[in-house]
Amino acid sequence: MNYKHIYHAGNFADVAKHAALVYCLGALQRKDAAFFVLDSHAGRGYYDLQAPEAHKSGEAERGVQRLIETSIDAAPLAGYWAAVGARRGKRLARYPGSPALIAGGLRAQDRALFVELMPAEARAAEREIESLGRLRTEIGDGYAALKAFLPPDERRGLVLIDPPYESLDELKLMLQAFAEAYRRWPSGIFLMWYPIRSASQRNLVHARFESLGVPKMLFADLAVHPDDAGVGLAGSGLIIVNPPYGADEYLAGAYAAIHQGIAAPGAGYVEVARLTAERVAH
Repeated sequence: MNYKHIYHAGNFADVAKHAALVYCLGALQRKDAAFFVLDSHAGRGYYDLQAPEAHKSGEAERGVQRLIETSIDAAPLAGYWAAVGARRGKRLARYPGSPALIAGGLRAQDRALFVELMPAEARAAEREIESLGRLRTEIGDGYAALKAFLPPDERRGLVLIDPPYESLDELKLMLQAFAEAYRRWPSGIFLMWYPIRSASQRNLVHARFESLGVPKMLFADLAVHPDDAGVGLAGSGLIIVNPPYGADEYLAGAYAAIHQGIAAPGAGYVEVARLTAERVAH
């Protein structure tokens, strides 16, 4: 595996994905009952934005650092800014990965499992993260973990599936793993990330998920370049299954603020819509 997230930490895709994650964690906190979170491709706890890799890519500069300058006062992003520790006029020295954000959203009765294939990244997550809730880190295959640890005893919670997309078969693997996980735990919230590299690829992702026949499926897409601009990563997308109440409106507002703060005038788009209805006929 050659993927290293340090090159991409804090880019617009991270911001979009993590704004949605923070919202869903907040929604789970609305009830006192305990919840469980499984992060299938966790990575480390924090990423050093002063590292040579981050400087070389410049993605955080064009992402979260620029957004702090342009949109720190954007109301829809207030919860996200609090979670990542951003402040007006201050550059972020490090960017929290999903394990750190999840850990920050747990209460004493909640728990989380972080699964990471790379031992060094998994050990960094163990070393760097503290939480009110109970945390566990496993070194292994995230898709296998979906089968091994679902459904949780808590019966409520969230699964984040955010693979690196190094494999050409990644979408197929994700769809198969999600379908089995959903069969085991149909009431869980599932967040699944995908890159947007072209219009045809984006349409394929939507169609493949829709074909599963799973109800209550929302897509949230944010692009900072035209789909077919040929720039590598034109946009970032999420499929959210069983989205919490208010997620549609929240994501539309938050993604509009991100887009306005980062994208060049007239470039890219925001689209948040239901992919499948509350009930799907079989």
